[in-house]
Amino acid sequence: MPIYALRTTIGQEHSLSEHLARRAERRPHLKIFSVLVPGGLKGYIFVEASSIDDVELLVEGMRHVRKRPRASRAEEIPINELDHFLVPRPVIEGVDINDIVEVINGPFKGSKARVLDINVGKEEVTVELLAMDLQIPVTISGESIRVIEKSTEKETEEEYLL
Repeated sequence: MPIYALRTTIGQEHSLSEHLARRAERRPHLKIFSVLVPGGLKGYIFVEASSIDDVELLVEGMRHVRKRPRASRAEEIPINELDHFLVPRPVIEGVDINDIVEVINGPFKGSKARVLDINVGKEEVTVELLAMDLQIPVTISGESIRVIEKSTEKETEEEYLL
């Protein structure tokens, strides 16, 4: 099925998509199959429909739709161009051992720490808080950190082998 992009008001993507989905349910003669709000792309909604005419009828008179499909000469978007929006990324992607991170929530909020270990399966990291006198490793969720400084030294696998 063809997928069409709708340009929307930034910040109104979720409310508009919910409204479009309700409208599509009330109008079964329109062949609308899905409405996608990509997480990393602001100001756009993707609509899967049988034709551009159905999308035009769906968005007719709607607020927060900035460019109508016909006016913008919308073309079908291949599904492989939307793959990166559909596959969830791991929370700890981009975090390496020895990176300096900031704890952004929890009891250590605002503290800087060095990453000691990464558990990809549980999406947890073990860090060593830098501001404390006693260096105790603490395991926290990957969602609770933000990378401040990437490590300059790269560890190799030979260092782990004894």
